[in-house]
Amino acid sequence: MDDDEAYILLVLSDSNLPTGSFVASSGLESYVKHGFASNPDSAIINFVRDSLVSSAHSTLPFVSDAHRIVSRLNTSGGDDKNHCATVMDDLSALDDLYDVMTLNHVTKRASRSQGMALLSLYSKGFSRPPSISAFLDKDMESRQSRMSNLFEGFKLQARREEGHGHLPVCWGALTAALGLTLGMQTRITFSKPPESVS
Repeated sequence: MDDDEAYILLVLSDSNLPTGSFVASSGLESYVKHGFASNPDSAIINFVRDSLVSSAHSTLPFVSDAHRIVSRLNTSGGDDKNHCATVMDDLSALDDLYDVMTLNHVTKRASRSQGMALLSLYSKGFSRPPSISAFLDKDMESRQSRMSNLFEGFKLQARREEGHGHLPVCWGALTAALGLTLGMQTRITFSKPPESVS
């Protein structure tokens, strides 16, 4: 991992980043309130471990696929509108699949809200303003334009309720647009295997 990649990951993991993720506990309060945390120290560790395993199986495949889809557009040359449309269609299909596989309505609502926040974060915080475009080389300007159009189109689709904008899909898309490698965001390691997983 180079310094730029480390810096971007630190920015994205900052609790002050306005994406709303700091309010989502993934059910920890309910877990404690319903009495599953008789020994709070080990119960919370087990809860976090089980949540990571669950995310690894249910969320990371969507992050990885969205990253690969957007990386195709990120590395392509030129402004082929058909290629951009294909990438948008593939991203939308992946988003639809995540929506039908997520059964909990609270999880769906939180995922959409956080995903939309990530889309807005890209356009407001990571894309370059048009006034700077004159100082970019042609390849960088073309790449920036493709990414901005993709994110604006995906956000518009979700706002019109023609799409969803789920968090895993938007996270994969955002990290690909920022040039982060796929391995940096999908690496989950445990010091020992979780007891609840066989």
